[in-house]
Amino acid sequence: MHIELKYWALLFLSMVLSIVITKQVMKLAVKYDAVDKPSHRKVHRSIVPLWGGVGIYASFFITLLLYWLFSGLFSYALQLNDSLLGKKLLGLFIGGTVLVGIGLIDDKWGLPPKVKILGQVIVALIVIYFGVRIMGVTVPFWKTYINFHVVLSVIITLVWIVALINSMNFIDGIDGLAGGIAFIGCLAFFIVACFKPPTSGHYAAEKVSYFIAVISIILAGSSLGFLRFNFNPARVFMGDGGSMFLGLMLASMSIIGSFKGVTAITLFTPALILTVPIFDIIFAVYRRWKNKTPISQADKKHLHHRLLAFGLSQKQAVILLYAFAVIFACLAVVLS
Repeated sequence: MHIELKYWALLFLSMVLSIVITKQVMKLAVKYDAVDKPSHRKVHRSIVPLWGGVGIYASFFITLLLYWLFSGLFSYALQLNDSLLGKKLLGLFIGGTVLVGIGLIDDKWGLPPKVKILGQVIVALIVIYFGVRIMGVTVPFWKTYINFHVVLSVIITLVWIVALINSMNFIDGIDGLAGGIAFIGCLAFFIVACFKPPTSGHYAAEKVSYFIAVISIILAGSSLGFLRFNFNPARVFMGDGGSMFLGLMLASMSIIGSFKGVTAITLFTPALILTVPIFDIIFAVYRRWKNKTPISQADKKHLHHRLLAFGLSQKQAVILLYAFAVIFACLAVVLS
C-alpha cells in the first residue's frame, strides 16, 4: 500500500503544529484558570489545564490553509461544481469555530446543558446550510441508492451531526481516549477514501474522495500531536471544544464521503468506523431514559468508567477500547 509523499507531509505538518500550539494553549489555560479540577466524577486526581482542543482545531485549519495556498490540485478540487467542496469546507470552518468557542466558554465558566445542545443544533444547521447534508443512503450489500426528501434529509443530518458531536464528548472521560479514537477513525476514512476508488468513475466523485483523504489525514496528524500531551498521564485535556470539534469533523467527513457515486463510502462505513463512540452514546441515552434521568445528566457508567470499575488501569482501558476501534475500522475498510 503506497501512500503519496504529500499525505505524509500533511500528517507530519499538522502533528508538529498541534504539538507547538497545544504547548502554548496549556500556558494560556493555566493563566486564565481554565483547568479541570478533581471531583467524584473525574478519574484524575490533580488539576489539569483545558482548552487543548484549540491545538487540534488550529493545527487542522492552518495546515489546510497552507495546503490550499500551495496546492493547485486541492484548490481546483474546491472550485469544482460551483465550489461545492469549497462551500462545505467554509461551513465546517464557521461551524467548527463556533463550536470551539462554545467549548472554551463552557470549560471556563460552565454552560447549561440546554444551551450547549442549542449551540450544537445551530452549528449543525450552519454546516447543513453550506451543503453538508445526507442526500440519501446506499443500502449495504445491495448497491441500491435511496434519495431522501429535503426535509427528511435535513432532519437525519441534524440528528447524525448532533449525535456524533455528543458521542465524542461523552467518551472524552479518560486520558487519550477521544483523541485516539479520532485518530483511528481518521486513518480509516483516509484508507477508504485513498485506496477504495469510486465505483462510478465520475470525476466529481474522485475529487470528493481526494477531499476526504486530505482532511482526514490532516485531522489524524492534529489528533496525534495532541495525544503527545493527553495520553496517560495527561498534561492537558481537549475540553468540550476539542471533543465537540472532533465529533463535528468525523460526522461531516462521513456525510461528505457518502456523496452519490462514492459508493465505497456509505453511512454504513462510518457507522462501523465510529462504533465505539456510537455504541457508548446509544447506551447512555437508553440508560438515562430507563432511569428517568435527564439525557444531559452526566454519570460514571460510560464504557471507560465500566472498564475502570472492572479493575483496569486508565492505560489498559484506553488500549482495550483502541483495539475495539481498530477492529471495527478494519472491518469497515474491508466491507467498503
